This record gives sequence, C-alpha cells and structure tokens, in this order.
Amino acid sequence: MAGDRHARLVRLVNAEAGDYFRTGVRYTSFGWEVLYRRDDLPDQRLRERNQAIVDCARDHEPLREQDSPFGDVRASVELYEDGVLIHLREGAQNGVVLAFEVDIAKNLAGFVVKCQQTLQS
Repeated sequence: MAGDRHARLVRLVNAEAGDYFRTGVRYTSFGWEVLYRRDDLPDQRLRERNQAIVDCARDHEPLREQDSPFGDVRASVELYEDGVLIHLREGAQNGVVLAFEVDIAKNLAGFVVKCQQTLQS
C-alpha cells in the first residue's frame, strides 16, 4: 500500500502538471498499484498496460556503466510523440512510473527534480 510520501507525490504532480497528468503507478518486487488515474481515461486494458509497463520498469537497465562518475540512477524519462513517461526509482525492484501528456515536457528537468525530492523527504 502506498505511503504518505506517495500521496504527497500525487498531490505535487497534480499541482504542477494539472490535466497533463495521466496516471501514476507504484511498483514493488511483489506487485503494483495505481496511485492516480485521470478520470477521463478509459478503464479497458488498464491492468494489462500497467503490468507491461511495470515489468519493463523493473527490468530497465541504466545507460551508464556501473562505475560511472554520475552515481546511481534515480530517474529516467521517455519522451514519445504523444506522451511522456517518468520512471522514479526507489530501489532495485521498486519505484513509481508517471505518465503525462507530451506538453508537460516544456519544463521537464525541474519537474523531475521536484518529484524526486518529494519521494525522498
């Protein structure tokens, strides 16, 4: 079950992204749960889509090498023609995946940092 920091994250994302925020899914090594789904999005295939995204997120390998001077990976962003996915890592097998309308990408770097700070506080 999602904790207070996940609720704070959803509030932050709603405040910052508004209607651009589509969904938020938290995953662990044991399963996953929807933190947020915008009301106008269809229910059909929600479970299959989220499961596929979570499976990919768990298996995602960072682009940098293990001994990179950048340190540990904390987040990744995938920008698509019609959407944006932000993957916030919380551990080796847990994290949060946020989905947005593509227009959110205008100020993406600052937004990702705010999300990370909210999860870490």
